[in-house]
Amino acid sequence: MAAMIGSTAPFDGQSQKWEEYCEVLHHFFRANGIDDAGRRKDILLSAVGSQTYSLMRNLVSPAKPGDKTFDELVKLLKDHFNPKPSEIVQRCKFNSRYRKQGETVMEFVAVLRKLAQDCNYGDELSEMIRDRLVCGIVDDRIQRRLLSEPDLTFDKALKLAQAIETACKDVKDLQSPEFVPQYMRAPQAVHKVYSKQTPYTQQNQRKVCYRCGSDQHMAGDCRFIKETCHKCGEVGHIQKVCRFKGSAKNLRAKGGGVQTGKQGRAQGANYVSQGEGEKDNIDSEEVMYTLYKLDELDIPAEAPFIETLTGKRNTKVMPMSSQAQNIQGTRRCRPQFGRQVLD
Repeated sequence: MAAMIGSTAPFDGQSQKWEEYCEVLHHFFRANGIDDAGRRKDILLSAVGSQTYSLMRNLVSPAKPGDKTFDELVKLLKDHFNPKPSEIVQRCKFNSRYRKQGETVMEFVAVLRKLAQDCNYGDELSEMIRDRLVCGIVDDRIQRRLLSEPDLTFDKALKLAQAIETACKDVKDLQSPEFVPQYMRAPQAVHKVYSKQTPYTQQNQRKVCYRCGSDQHMAGDCRFIKETCHKCGEVGHIQKVCRFKGSAKNLRAKGGGVQTGKQGRAQGANYVSQGEGEKDNIDSEEVMYTLYKLDELDIPAEAPFIETLTGKRNTKVMPMSSQAQNIQGTRRCRPQFGRQVLD
């Protein structure tokens, strides 16, 4: 006995249609020269698989599958797996089909042919597929070219659509960066970068003690609350955070830092001295100074300020230091109220 050409696999209703399985089976019969109907039936029953064979037994019950002919068994399973669909519904699906994005022309035509199988178009099948190809191509360039043809057949429409599709793809490939010279390339878009700024809130505001500059406590709890500033002479802050624009040297020139009595002697006052060329170091928490005690030093007393003022004038007396000044002398004046001079 000669060896069989090819083989037959069990039918799987999840991955193929019954008509497709029957077509493969017919090719197997032709390749091996099997023309006898009885032998074809026996090969079908033995190759179809246990699950499909059980289905046959249920469909022909109370008869047996072996009692039926090959053509009867094929039609029985065809009616079970692929019942004849509604012709109206299938034509509606056919006429509603458009080419999807990324779908080639040949893929679109293959889908149209499949949908037209149950539409029963007969001899008008080619014309119906041609019309659907033109209307559902979803490409202005191809559609405009097809509509410009006076005697358009399906074969001609398919050929033109494929040619335009291929040409568009070739042009796109030629315009890719690897084929275009550097000087002909379009400039790339420059994107402006914005820095994200943190909105001002009370939470991100750093509160600093104005007495010493620390952010670990408030001004009311600062240990320098009674400290005398060595820069401006005020009490309540240190030199590190002092806002006085001058220097200690200028303050001493104005009379600050040393208190004198009536006899012109210093009364145990301390002052701060900085050498020439030295700079204030305000970065540290505490600033070191050299202290000199001016005790029992002969400092000449300043001469009293005497000036005789006559005539009608406005006179202002301003002290040169931050200390209180006592003005002594004789004042003679005639007060004036409006235009009336009082004696």
